[in-house]
Amino acid sequence: MKLLSLLLPLFFSIPLCGQARFDVSSKGEFDAAQEAASYGDSIVWAPGTYMDTRMDIDKDGLIITALPHGTVLFSGASRSVINASNITFSGFQYIGGAIANLDVLRVYGSDVLIAQINIQNYTCFKYLVIDEDSKRTTIRQCNFENRLNLDDKNILSILVDNEPGYHKIQRCSFKNFDGIGADMGIEPIRIGVSTQGHLDSRTLVEYCYFTRCNGDGEIISHKARQNVYRYNTFENNPLSELVLRHGDEGMVYGNFFINNRGGIRIREGSHHFIFNNYFEGLDGRAIWLMNDPVDPLDSVHIYHNTVINSKELRLGGVGDYPPTNVFIANNVFANPMDELMSEETGNENFINNYSFGPLGIDLPTTGISEIDPLIVENADGFFQPDENSPVIEMSAGGFPAIPLYPGMDYDHEISLDLMKIPRPLGSNEKAIGASEFSSSVDVQPHATEMNTGPSYLFDNLVDYLTANASQLYIVKEGDTRVVKISSNLEWTVQSNEDWISIDLLMGTGDDQLVITVEPNEEIVSRSGLITVEAVNQSLSIIVYQDPGVLSNEENSLEAMYLFPNPTFNSLQIRGLPTSVRRVLIDLISSDGRVAHSKAYSSSDGSLEIDLEEILPGTYFLNLQCLDSKGEITHEFSQKILKK
Repeated sequence: MKLLSLLLPLFFSIPLCGQARFDVSSKGEFDAAQEAASYGDSIVWAPGTYMDTRMDIDKDGLIITALPHGTVLFSGASRSVINASNITFSGFQYIGGAIANLDVLRVYGSDVLIAQINIQNYTCFKYLVIDEDSKRTTIRQCNFENRLNLDDKNILSILVDNEPGYHKIQRCSFKNFDGIGADMGIEPIRIGVSTQGHLDSRTLVEYCYFTRCNGDGEIISHKARQNVYRYNTFENNPLSELVLRHGDEGMVYGNFFINNRGGIRIREGSHHFIFNNYFEGLDGRAIWLMNDPVDPLDSVHIYHNTVINSKELRLGGVGDYPPTNVFIANNVFANPMDELMSEETGNENFINNYSFGPLGIDLPTTGISEIDPLIVENADGFFQPDENSPVIEMSAGGFPAIPLYPGMDYDHEISLDLMKIPRPLGSNEKAIGASEFSSSVDVQPHATEMNTGPSYLFDNLVDYLTANASQLYIVKEGDTRVVKISSNLEWTVQSNEDWISIDLLMGTGDDQLVITVEPNEEIVSRSGLITVEAVNQSLSIIVYQDPGVLSNEENSLEAMYLFPNPTFNSLQIRGLPTSVRRVLIDLISSDGRVAHSKAYSSSDGSLEIDLEEILPGTYFLNLQCLDSKGEITHEFSQKILKK
């Protein structure tokens, strides 16, 4: 074990698998531990709630974790950036924070494992971004839930460059993203962007659970090539579905699509393979082959799926760019809500499918047999062949084989069924549809809400009470601001000023406060305090109201001035008192988010604030002057307009 006591008096180090362990409970301690740590060492955060904590992980080979998992909660302006490689980052919760246009987690390094992380109720840009330079990042047993701002920002974004990333997303849950569907841009997962559609990503998404994800019409947006989506569950998403976009060669198998708007929408690209999937209760469409002029569909393969109690398979025949080379083989289509199929092109290659119910298209001369498949409901409420089903050992060959992408491992020979039961080897001996007959294995989703996400997710290991704003700037009478409270406790609210009104005096769990103000008749700014309290938890929200430029006399900074205002890229401050050594600057957006927070040094009474990365808008600048002893000597507040 390394001797660290002289270097790090704030920590103690104990052996962990032959390496050193550093226990930390602040950002300062974390930074010092990282400086002292070597490859293979662990940095362990002590249980607790930490505000405004940014971790920059710059040293390769570290294990950064919370013990026990789930007992460390970050909020406020907390976020983490992983620049290093061979990192394990695990066990943390990020709840109720607000970081404006920044990402909660960003990964630039390679061979990174992100595990047992919970991110929910954050106001931010994206929850997690895997940069295009990163390779082989694994995201395992994490929960992504309920981003507070409904903006054009997807949740988990994987970027792509000229070499495949080989990333993995495993056993994660994606839940409660509000919205109206459509093209809102709040996809839970987006792999690639439109300009990267020609690049190979080879990302694997498996055993994940998606529910109430309605921030966009696309639950997963496939915008790069050769990704595999298998054994996931898409359940109760009334406005959305999985969508294959600009990237070719999407591989989708073994998934459950239950009670959604749709199952799979194939908008663009070629050489997509859809097999061994289960579709039920889809009230928009089960599968939709779109008629898109930008990148018309070609070589779409739909094999061994079971579609039951759903809207139709739409074949894309409406428009001038119908899909070509579509192979539909060995599927079961039964008991539709209306019809089994629509929009046929007349050029489909139907091979040995069974239909039961109104077909919706002209029955082709070959390839579709109108037969009751005898698919029965099991004890778990899902459908599978019974022992007398005509689908057993009735498959046919004659369709294109499924390719195996380099460096990937998946069931390209359809050697297993939906429940991973071995199928017969011969192409004419498998069952039609997604499932073989079994007297011992019931058809049911592999991924559920209870077996995905962090293992601690439902245990309430740490009590929390957070808000997505700590300061509000409200100008006019009747203006309102909404503050979103995130909590697993009961809480109460009170204001210390009569001119501040709140619509709630108490709440339980997650809720929102609507705050209004009366007109300010004074010639200077005024402020009040809203306090939210729970058992052993409290938070404060400062409300500022300013009728115009603040009085320098009120702030005891008679000679101080700032310019230019409005500003474009920087703000100059002049005339600070000679006793000032450090200046704390907070720039708060009009809806209470912290856009910039930094400590500056000043020796000549002046400083410059770089605002180039700040989005245009109205902000409230809070300035605190500290003397050589670190004591606050002066405070100043000013409205700032960034153009």
